[in-house]
Amino acid sequence: MNQSAPSPTVVPASTRSSRRIVLFASAIGNFVEWFDFTLYGYSAAAIAATFFSSGDRVAGLLGVFAVYGVAFVARPLGAYVFGRIGDRRGRRTSLGISIIVMGAATAAIGLIPGWAQIGVAAPILLLLCRLLQGFSAGGEYTGAMAFSVEHAPDDKRAWYFALVGSSTWLGTIGATGAVLLFQALTGDGFITGGGWRWPFLIGGLIAVVGLLLRLRADETPVFTAMREAQPAEKVTRPLRELVRGHWRTLLILFAFFSVLGLFVHSFLGYMPTYLAVAGGFSPSTVLVVVTVANMLTVPAGLILARIADRRGRRLLIRIGAIAAVVLVIPAYMVVGTGNVALVLLALLVLLVAVSLLTVGTISVLELYPTNVRFSGMALPYNVAYAIFGGTAPLVSQLLVDGTGSLLAPAVYASVVALLAVPLLMRIPETRGRSLLH
Repeated sequence: MNQSAPSPTVVPASTRSSRRIVLFASAIGNFVEWFDFTLYGYSAAAIAATFFSSGDRVAGLLGVFAVYGVAFVARPLGAYVFGRIGDRRGRRTSLGISIIVMGAATAAIGLIPGWAQIGVAAPILLLLCRLLQGFSAGGEYTGAMAFSVEHAPDDKRAWYFALVGSSTWLGTIGATGAVLLFQALTGDGFITGGGWRWPFLIGGLIAVVGLLLRLRADETPVFTAMREAQPAEKVTRPLRELVRGHWRTLLILFAFFSVLGLFVHSFLGYMPTYLAVAGGFSPSTVLVVVTVANMLTVPAGLILARIADRRGRRLLIRIGAIAAVVLVIPAYMVVGTGNVALVLLALLVLLVAVSLLTVGTISVLELYPTNVRFSGMALPYNVAYAIFGGTAPLVSQLLVDGTGSLLAPAVYASVVALLAVPLLMRIPETRGRSLLH
């Protein structure tokens, strides 16, 4: 895919105390991103009732899922803008801007008047906030990963990656807990009385804390060494260099993130609805089951990271790719049984497959040279997520409505994974590769 890695270059090491700040600063923005996206999925019924006309419940839900997907349209633009800033001005600068935009847009959703107050302006303002969230998310996850990994010791890169990556699931757990808490506190008022708004306001406050932490963190030693070794003007267009020198890597990573995005957002955005319809679970039971599955995923991901640091990344990617093809349809069938224990087991199987692929994402960062690393991960990640991740809930609902089969979304996910397998098998082993190249 790329030329062989050059000899490692020695860069100044981050201190242990600065690494702790970096981990928290990286994780909290990622936490807010996934906190918000999960909130939106779990509050779909309340958001539909608030921001859309009350005449047609199904149309309202489709509108909510459509706005969920439209937010992903802005992600590639965010990837380009924040990737360019991150590769030219520094990872910390890019992450500081992205969390400001994300926090403001998240809090704003909790403040927008509904359809009853301002009519059609309500869904338009909701759409605007979601576009801003998508734009900021274009540089958040990938930037946080590059920031943390470039601070990490060479033999603990996957561990640092997984620690920050666990904030994805912690964000979903936090969002689920927030929804359950305010459902309990407000009862029927969660939908009719605006109780759903409070978690979004809390997300905005958490983003403020994240900004303060990022202002305290140092720029990465790897990026600093690169800037000292070459003038900033040498790479003025990271996108052009990526297309000219790394197009094969971009293609393979697009396939990789297509599978990962589809599975993650099918789980976060559509699975709660599927559990309610196919499994017959109440909304509160759905939240509890999904939360337990997410909680168990965190230690699983950390264990896999240890394996990746000691044994390599490539095997985990290959197992995850095959699992995505083979296990998704049986898992959905088990969910349809309505047995809580079996459903939890099926969800864990799906999430372990996702965790295998997620940990393998460390290879993405290690494939690129420093001067295009941020953009090189952000662009294929966000384009793939825009096409397959953001549309997952809407496409799943349309497939069920069009075919009459509740298993249609599982077949769709399995086919996409199958088409991507030949490319995923070409991702090389990157453990031990120097980040400064």
